[in-house]
Amino acid sequence: MLTAKLVGALVLAIPLLLIAWIMLRRQRPVFLFAVALLLVGTGYLMATGATDDIGHLVLGAKDPTAVPAAQPAN
Repeated sequence: MLTAKLVGALVLAIPLLLIAWIMLRRQRPVFLFAVALLLVGTGYLMATGATDDIGHLVLGAKDPTAVPAAQPAN
C-alpha cells in the first residue's frame, strides 16, 4: 500500500515530468535541469508535509489538518 506522502509526491511529479518531457525532449540539458528542479521542489514539499495533505485528498481520507481546538482547563 502506498503511503499518503508517496501518493502526493507522485500526483505532483508525474504530470509535471510528462509535460517537461513533451516540451523539452529535444533539448536534453534543459530537460535534465527541469527534472532536477522538479526533484528539489517535490523534496521540499515532502519535507514540509504538503504531499501528505495532497495524498490524503487524493485517497479520500478525512482532513488530516483538522485538529480540535484546545479546551481551557477550569
